[in-house]
Amino acid sequence: MSNPSLQYTIVDAFASTPFNSGNPASVIILPPSHHSLPTESFHQIANEFNLSATAFLTPQTSASPSTLRYGLRWFAHGVELTLCGHATLASARVIFSTLEGQQANKLEFETRRGTLGVRKVPGGSGKIELDFPVTALEGLGSADELAQVSETVSAAAGEGVSIRGVRKAGLFLLVEVDPGFDLEGAVVDARRFLKLPFRAIILTSSRPSSFRPNARFMSRVFGPQSNTEDPVCGSAHCALAPYWSQVLDIPPGEVIEVHQASKRGGDLDLIWEKESGRVRIQGSVVVTMRGELYL
Repeated sequence: MSNPSLQYTIVDAFASTPFNSGNPASVIILPPSHHSLPTESFHQIANEFNLSATAFLTPQTSASPSTLRYGLRWFAHGVELTLCGHATLASARVIFSTLEGQQANKLEFETRRGTLGVRKVPGGSGKIELDFPVTALEGLGSADELAQVSETVSAAAGEGVSIRGVRKAGLFLLVEVDPGFDLEGAVVDARRFLKLPFRAIILTSSRPSSFRPNARFMSRVFGPQSNTEDPVCGSAHCALAPYWSQVLDIPPGEVIEVHQASKRGGDLDLIWEKESGRVRIQGSVVVTMRGELYL
């Protein structure tokens, strides 16, 4: 008797060409026989892939053929994630590639953050749009906190960096650096950020990107606990979209072209819906692998 198996797809999210761009995620649509797979198995499978995230999808009853509904969970590095943009984009790409998904225009994902809407972007670009909640921004509480952030960022990115703005954004700390600083080319030591009580640090700048000249801003995202840089972080843009819309006086509803300047890099289009408290995140996706995982 053969071992039970699962079909998987690896997708580069926020990329228009395969390999060395965007953020890779593994996506698994669970068949009925594996809907009760224990959480520990999800962790083990995600650890085996060792990617930025692995997404597990459970088909649910849909209201209509044009809008499909799935349960969605994300796992990475021994943790179940609360929100993950690139793996959601990858999941949508896999579903829209199925026979059922080709007939649909929208998806609804039931997640730990509630229902997340996804749709195909009209116009034939092939892009997919995520409808995510805005991350609330807060200022720092004291001058001592600001001094600590400034000192830590200088230690991580170099003495030449000057800070123009800092905001708390949930588990993120958002730090705007002066556009005169070469954020794209900077060598950043993520371990230095361990002094700051945040899961991830966003460095961002209005400096023009050499990879996307029309980008209104660029960013880089670092995880001090894992000493890694996130290739492209969709959820970070739930804070970046409202921040830069206010700084650059971009009207809500306007499309904002942006670039994440990691080594792999990725392009996103953002739309901040101020009244509804949502950020629409658009991106391209490329399937790079399909295979079978044996349990």
